[in-house]
Amino acid sequence: MPYLIRSWADGDAGSDREISRAIYPEYREEPNHPAWFPAQQLGAPDEYSSRYVVVDNEMGQRVAYATLWELRSRRYRFDLAVHPEWQRQGLATQLLSRVMSDARTFGATGLQARVRDDKTAAIEFIQRRGFVESHRMGAYRLDISRVGAYDSQTTFLTRLRDFGIEVTNLAELRERDVHYLERLHELYSAALDGWPDPDPDPAGPIPIPLERFKGWLDELRQPEAFFVGKHNQRYVAFTSFFDIGTGVHPEYRRKGIATMLKAGSVADAQRQGFRAFRFRLI
Repeated sequence: MPYLIRSWADGDAGSDREISRAIYPEYREEPNHPAWFPAQQLGAPDEYSSRYVVVDNEMGQRVAYATLWELRSRRYRFDLAVHPEWQRQGLATQLLSRVMSDARTFGATGLQARVRDDKTAAIEFIQRRGFVESHRMGAYRLDISRVGAYDSQTTFLTRLRDFGIEVTNLAELRERDVHYLERLHELYSAALDGWPDPDPDPAGPIPIPLERFKGWLDELRQPEAFFVGKHNQRYVAFTSFFDIGTGVHPEYRRKGIATMLKAGSVADAQRQGFRAFRFRLI
């Protein structure tokens, strides 16, 4: 056999990103580059249920990988990637077989794959194996370097104050509000109302545990760029161009709060010298 499929080891660290970069050379892992956001999502999470790598026996090169992890109770997602030079040799089929077997062993009630819509061969691959499309996410990129200067961030904050909305950020909340985590978690949970779920659980919506939400916040690259809107000390909206996205409490929607928060976030990004801004619509 010209290749070996084995479980992931510490020495394989980083090979998933190298394989992904070969598949998506247009992605750049430079924070100020327009293609930074998708690049920082390459590779699978550090915590996983099972993980495999394929090694070319002759060259000793890692040429494919697959990772399975639990999104929430018994709902799983996997990443699978094969280096372009080793595609169409059955590697993906064998990796997917292992991933699906593991998911059944773990008692999964659902298994989610994510495929870019311009990767038709990959879409056909998973459809032949029983996967059906349940959700499509749109991505829109604003190239800040090609647009005129946004109004200053102060302008948008002033407009929000006219609505009675005070704007702060996660870094400030951590210093000033001992209950910031619980209050943000409450806001996030409320804001999920009306958000499409790419993998709905047959038993109904399952709340995001506080510890998982805390983990998301702890991983934020720039907490000072995670903006939170407050009304009478109540957390009512948030936005971040790095992670988590934008959300508004249902009682405060359709007032332009999300638009002004996002515009202020873009103005802040422009001030910091970022070249692009990427939105995800779900």
